[in-house]
Amino acid sequence: MRRNVSLKKVIGIFVLSGMVFLLGACTAATKEPGESTAESRTDAENSETQTDDATEEAFAGSTATANEEPGIEDETAAVEEISLEEEAVEETQKLESLDGLDAGTILNPDQLELSDPGRYFTGMEIIEGDSVYERINGKSYQENPYISLDSLRYLKMLHYNFEGNIQVGEMIVNESIEDDILSIFQTLFEEKYEIQSMYLVDRYWTGNADDSDTASVDANNTSAFCYREITGGGNLSNHAYGLAVDINPQQNPYVSYSTGVPVWWHSNANDYIDREAGLEHMITHDDLAYQLFTEYGFEWGGDWNNPKDYQHFDKN
Repeated sequence: MRRNVSLKKVIGIFVLSGMVFLLGACTAATKEPGESTAESRTDAENSETQTDDATEEAFAGSTATANEEPGIEDETAAVEEISLEEEAVEETQKLESLDGLDAGTILNPDQLELSDPGRYFTGMEIIEGDSVYERINGKSYQENPYISLDSLRYLKMLHYNFEGNIQVGEMIVNESIEDDILSIFQTLFEEKYEIQSMYLVDRYWTGNADDSDTASVDANNTSAFCYREITGGGNLSNHAYGLAVDINPQQNPYVSYSTGVPVWWHSNANDYIDREAGLEHMITHDDLAYQLFTEYGFEWGGDWNNPKDYQHFDKN
């Protein structure tokens, strides 16, 4: 009997030990899932926090990029590129000629193809009824038996004025000296020789040729053709044939020495009677205008014995 009890005790202890083991296992199994869930929750929260931080950093980075100066520099560069393109277009839009430009028009050097100035020194026939004819008919041009309309040429040219600006000029000359005049004045322009103004004498028309010529001289205007007699009356002047040019008449006046002392008719020339004064725009033998005109076979009025006409060049 005692033996059987002991066996039962052993069995009971074994069973009890097994139950304890199983209980511990269940407890461990129950605890581990809870701990895993908490850890997972913590990991998820950490992941969300990292995602939010990354999003904020990305947003902040994009905002900073949008506000950074490289964007302004890119915009400035684009504007500069457009400006360069506009300048390139402007450079290609040089004046082909002086057509449509009035005498006296001031031009910017950038408007001109100065490597080819010949395009701005041109002549054309004057045809009855055209705009030039309408300006001169009954004024500087009169119906006459000595000089016909078809023997005259209207010239458009450039010159530098006394302020150093490039200015459009005009002149009418005889067809026989057209090429000479164009070549002379182109060289004067290329050398920046200054001429105050260059208009047709008709701009100063007063009702008769002599007084109109006086008004042109008083304005220090460089001109050529005008159908009139020589100063003092008598024969026709070479200006009537379009064979004479007067340049800067204020600084180069017409002076008579018949009485033994100089006499002149334009008070604006007072400072220029002394030809040794060395003032600007006075024509002397060293002056470029003198050198060019005489090279082309013109005579200078400053070489006459009496009177002296320092503004005057003509060719017979």
